[in-house]
Amino acid sequence: MRVPLLSLSLAVALAGPLGACSKPPRQSDEAAIAQVEAAQKERAPVRPITPQPILYPDITKAKLLDAGCAFVADGGGMGAVFMGQGDRGAIKLADAIVILAADKGSARLPQTAWSRYSGRDYALTLTRMDGSDAKTQGTVESFAGQLVITDPDDRPVYSAHGTVQCRPG
Repeated sequence: MRVPLLSLSLAVALAGPLGACSKPPRQSDEAAIAQVEAAQKERAPVRPITPQPILYPDITKAKLLDAGCAFVADGGGMGAVFMGQGDRGAIKLADAIVILAADKGSARLPQTAWSRYSGRDYALTLTRMDGSDAKTQGTVESFAGQLVITDPDDRPVYSAHGTVQCRPG
């Protein structure tokens, strides 16, 4: 009689951990919707931005005369919507220049500019388009590029293809 009792104890001991492997109860639709709504309340919705052209009065007032690169969006006229220099970059939003710090660990662009800049509210990446050959006219080097600006949650709020023009100071 002892052997069957011992076998029964062993079976009960093994059944306990196996029972713990069962699937948890499925979440109700209402609970799932509440979870998504709570997550959306934690982060503000994406708010697209429209950078304005940085004009000569903006350039002189913000002292953006150093060497660097400017990005002109396709179909956006001749005004640059971003200017990147050795230590800082600039965009113009709501008629105000917003200064961003250069990420000196990012890829280097011509004329002391960098491919990434970041600030309190936005970060941006300026990249050369694949297969884009640089053209040089005098001291200005230009190539096809893309500018992507993201919000503090790293969500794109602006993206455009255009021309990058890099010039000495």
